[in-house]
Amino acid sequence: TPWSHRRVAITAGGDMLAWLHQTIASERDLLSSFLPTKETVLTVLCEVTEGVSRTLKIRVEQIINNTDDCITLLQICNIIQFYLSTIKPFLSEAAPLITLISELNTQCRKQFKRHYALSVSRLSDRNELPGLDLVPTMAFQEAVHLLKIILNTHDVSVVPDVSPLSSMTELLHVVIGPILTLCNMSASQLDPVDNAVYIINLVACLYNVLAMYENTDNKLELLQNKINEELETLTNLQYDHMIKTTKIPPAEMINKDRLSVVASKLDQALLNTELLWLQQCTRLSALRHRNTVWRGACEQFVKVYTTLIQSTCNEGILLKSPDQIAQLLK
Repeated sequence: TPWSHRRVAITAGGDMLAWLHQTIASERDLLSSFLPTKETVLTVLCEVTEGVSRTLKIRVEQIINNTDDCITLLQICNIIQFYLSTIKPFLSEAAPLITLISELNTQCRKQFKRHYALSVSRLSDRNELPGLDLVPTMAFQEAVHLLKIILNTHDVSVVPDVSPLSSMTELLHVVIGPILTLCNMSASQLDPVDNAVYIINLVACLYNVLAMYENTDNKLELLQNKINEELETLTNLQYDHMIKTTKIPPAEMINKDRLSVVASKLDQALLNTELLWLQQCTRLSALRHRNTVWRGACEQFVKVYTTLIQSTCNEGILLKSPDQIAQLLK
């Protein structure tokens, strides 16, 4: 079964490297008892361990190449990286065995990247379209679930000489890109308003997942910038809708008749501010995002209204003050 294969792959790789580590430590102690210097011990150890390199290479490569599950490959990467760090102090940097384990680590990471990208690509191939509620599709939710497993797998790995920040940064560089591509592809057929709302909901979902883990600040900043860009777009679209609903024309085109229409439409809208809302904005998952869009659009609206008031001097028509409008839109 796939599960039993994963366990065998992880156990086999770990057992071989654990045996190597234990044997090298024992051999060093033995050699130290009758060889004159540490340099001599190191030289002999490097030569002795070179003999196992070919066998180790064949067996570990077989495990890596026969594993197509990205989680298992990441676990194998963690094991290889761990034993690379623990065996390295016994040998020189240039030792053939150290070179080999480094190459196996690189090869395993390439396989992980490849199979992770394939996993997300298969989800993308479903071509799921967002529903009317503009929440994440099942394909996106499965991709985020896979991301959580990967981050949890990485979180429990212990590698002595690797910086947690650099390790997480490298991993996020691999895993976030395909999910954002999936996000953009599923939103590509939506109109501008739906597109903005949908992308904000998806990226916010991704942001909330990453926020639970340490050393993710760089990617969180990138995701927040993406959310802010879409919020700005949506704010402008919301403002445009408010202008169209109240029929406010440019100040240079205003006259008494148009001003009467503006006053009437504005009074109607202020009695029920839901008329001023873009319906899609109510589908933003986060209340803070809905508030940001509404607040930004209202600020733009009040500025335009203020310019209108200043340019017309009311033309004898009783209009609410900008402060009154701002208060009613809260």
